[in-house]
Amino acid sequence: MKKSCWLLYGLLITAGYLLPALSFAQTDSVIVTGRIRNLSARLYRESPAVSVSRNNILQASRELVRSTPLNIDGTFRVSMPLIYTQEEMYFTYGRISTAFLASAGNLSIELNADSLFTAAVPFRFGGVNAQVNQQFARYKAFEATYANKPDGKKLSDKINGVGDEAAYRILTSAYRAPLSAFAQREKPFPLLARWVGSADRYNASAFLYDKATYDNEELDKTLNDSLRPANDRLLTAARVSAMNRFAAYVTQRVSAEAGNSRSNGLTVRALAVLLERYGKNITADERLRLNDYALSNSARASDLRFFDGLVKRNPDTLQRLVNYETLIQRSIRLYDGAAVDYLAAYWLASSLPGLTIDFSKLLYSYARPQIKEPTLIQSLDELYRLEVKDSTRIRAAIQTLRKAGKAANSLEISPGVFATRDDLRSGSDLLDQVVNANRGKVIYLLLFSPGDEAGRQAALDAQRLRNAYSSRDFALIYLPMSGADKSLWPEIATRYNLSGDHLLLTDSQLYDAIDRLRPDGELAATVINRVGKINKRNAPLPADFGEVRKVIAKNL
Repeated sequence: MKKSCWLLYGLLITAGYLLPALSFAQTDSVIVTGRIRNLSARLYRESPAVSVSRNNILQASRELVRSTPLNIDGTFRVSMPLIYTQEEMYFTYGRISTAFLASAGNLSIELNADSLFTAAVPFRFGGVNAQVNQQFARYKAFEATYANKPDGKKLSDKINGVGDEAAYRILTSAYRAPLSAFAQREKPFPLLARWVGSADRYNASAFLYDKATYDNEELDKTLNDSLRPANDRLLTAARVSAMNRFAAYVTQRVSAEAGNSRSNGLTVRALAVLLERYGKNITADERLRLNDYALSNSARASDLRFFDGLVKRNPDTLQRLVNYETLIQRSIRLYDGAAVDYLAAYWLASSLPGLTIDFSKLLYSYARPQIKEPTLIQSLDELYRLEVKDSTRIRAAIQTLRKAGKAANSLEISPGVFATRDDLRSGSDLLDQVVNANRGKVIYLLLFSPGDEAGRQAALDAQRLRNAYSSRDFALIYLPMSGADKSLWPEIATRYNLSGDHLLLTDSQLYDAIDRLRPDGELAATVINRVGKINKRNAPLPADFGEVRKVIAKNL
C-alpha cells in the first residue's frame, strides 16, 4: 500500500482563538505621548482615558488595546509593542479616533478640546512619522468627502466574468482612486503612498479571496506575489483582513482537494509519531509496532484497524492533532513555504478560543516549532499569552466545580458565573430548577455550541443584554451543547467573565430540555416571562440587540 495511510477522520478544524506558555521574543515598542489641551471638567468626566490599539495578523477580529487614564492637565503616555517594522495603529479618545503609522521610538498626538468636534483634522502629530501621520489625517478627511469611493456591488458587477488578473487590476484601480484624487491637490509623501497603497492592494486582494471562496473557484497562482507580497514589513488592518480571507479561501481549497483524493495526505510516519507521542495507554508491543511503521513509512489496509483503535483511546486530542497535521500537509502540496507558514500559525491561533487550557498548551507546544517566520511566531505568542493569561483563575474555577461532584446547584465558580448540573436528574427538571430560581425576572435563555465560533460569539454578545438590565428584572441562562470535554464551557465562561446561570447538561439531559424549547437549530434563544412560562421560542439572537430588547420589553 502507499506511503499515505487513509484515516476516516474529517478535515474540520474549528475557527476560534489560541494562546501560549513558552519563551517569547522581545519586541520593539512605540511610546505614544500627548495632551488634550483646554480639557474641561465635564469632558474629563465623560472621557477620562485614551486608548491605543493595534492589529494582529493572525486574527482580524481581535485588537491589542492599551488604555491609560488622562492626567489632570490632559497629558497621557501609552507604550505599545511592535511586531512589524511599521504598523498601522489607532488612537481613540471618546468618540474621536484616528489611524496613525507607528515605528519604534516616540510619537506624540495633541488635540484641542475646543475644536474636537468641529475641526476636520483635530490631531497634531509629532515624533516618528510625524509628517506622514499629519498628511494621512488630511487624506482621511478628504476621503470622507470623496464621491467616487469603491462600491462593493458595483465592483462585483464590473469584475463578473473577467479573468483573475484583469479583475485584480480593476479592483486595485478602484481602491486607489481616492489617493489619486488627493494627489492632485497635495503631493503624498513616499511613505504615505506606500502605506495607503498597501491598504488599497490588500483591499483588492480580500475582495478577490472573498469572491473565489463564494464561487468555490481557484485563483490564478500567478497572482500570488501581487495578493501576498513577500517580505512585507508594513502591517495594516487591510493586510490582516486580506490574510485572514486568504486562510478561509485555502481551507476551502484544501477541503476540495481532500474530497478529490482517497488519501488524507498524512503519511504513515507522521501518524505513527503522533500516536506514539500523544497516545494514551500505549503498550510496549504497540510502541515497537509504531516504531516499525515510522521507519518504513508504509502500512497495509488491514493495519488501519490498529491505528483506529489507538486513536479511539483519546479521540479528542489525537483527532485535533491529526486534523491540524493533515491541513498542513495538504497545504504544502498546494502553496509555497511562506503561505504554509502563515496558515500553520493562523489555524493554530484560530483554534485557541474553542479549546481548554490544557489542550491549548498541548497543541501550541506541538505546532509552534513548525512555524519559522519570526513575525508570525511573535504574533502567535501574543495571542497565546492573551488566551492563557488567566490560567490560574480558570483552573481554580474548574477545581471548584470538580469538588462539587456530580451535583452543583447555582455554584459560583467565578464571580458572577453560576453553574448548575446533576447527572442523576432529567434535563427538564434541571431546566425548571434554574427557571424557578429566577422567577419574577424575564429570562433570556441561549442555546449554543461552545465548539462553534458563532455560538461563542453569541455567548459574548449576550453579556451586553445582561448589562442593559437590573439583576432584579432580568436573568441570563446559558445552555451549552455538551461535548467530549465537559470542562470546555466552564473554562470559556470563566475566561471571558460570562456572568449568568450556566446549565451544564449531559447529552441525554440536553435532548430532554431541548424537547421543551423546540429550537430551530443549534444556536437559538428563548424568552421566558416572569412567571416561568415560555413567551417566545426562537427569539432574536443577542447580536440583534434592538429586536431582543423589544421582546424583553413586552415582558417586563
